[in-house]
Amino acid sequence: MKLYNEAAVNTQALYKYFLKLLEEENEQGATGVASFAAVYDELMDVQKEKLRRITKDHFSSFYESGSIISIGVTYKDPIIDYIDDRQSGSPDYKLWNEYAKEYDRINQVLNRMSVSIAQRFEGIPLKATIGGMIEDVNHVHDYFPMVISHRVVAENAGIGWLGKNQLLIHKKFSCALRLASIIVPIPMLQRKKIESQCGDCRACEDACSYIRHREQLQDYRENCRRYILYLKSRGLEKDVCGKCIKACYRSSVFEKQFTLQPQIKS
Repeated sequence: MKLYNEAAVNTQALYKYFLKLLEEENEQGATGVASFAAVYDELMDVQKEKLRRITKDHFSSFYESGSIISIGVTYKDPIIDYIDDRQSGSPDYKLWNEYAKEYDRINQVLNRMSVSIAQRFEGIPLKATIGGMIEDVNHVHDYFPMVISHRVVAENAGIGWLGKNQLLIHKKFSCALRLASIIVPIPMLQRKKIESQCGDCRACEDACSYIRHREQLQDYRENCRRYILYLKSRGLEKDVCGKCIKACYRSSVFEKQFTLQPQIKS
């Protein structure tokens, strides 16, 4: 009971601190806590090894009783609509690049927040996954050892469910949010996974043939990487696409309940 009470106090302090950070950054987002062991057990082998390197001599204690905090910060409306905008008949890459810039901006916000939370709760920040590596690898498999899956953390933290596009789907924000994580040694109340709510929805599959035919492809993520390279050759400045995010937010069975904070123009 004493341990539970301590975990409850720590978790309440986390939520309060997270909301404070969101307010200071003028952002919208979500947070939750996952079991370190549950996350570790789901990671790819190369990512398990990376997590072991990060935690060093403390791995065993983290695995036994540690947690990983997941934090998410959303895009703002109408940034998502800039993805693959075709009002002029062909993709407007100038607009699409505004989404790409927002991708980077949110990553910077997440990195500031993850460091601040790590300092507050004696943790280790795992910064947001950055772009810029698509052209530095020969295959998507070369990318996996470089990262820890924030989506796996967020899913185990109960923030949302795994969508058909393999992104985290939040009940209010769709998959229009970026993620970062913080490993913490102190007791916290850990959440459980949420079962997929996608059902028969096909919005992301209709928007992307790679997702639609993922079972037939050797690795649809490699097809995705090559498609992004194509987009960059056409004018996209960052390693982003986002078509399946836009489809989920604007065209899914949940489109009426999804909502993002409006962008304030200066």
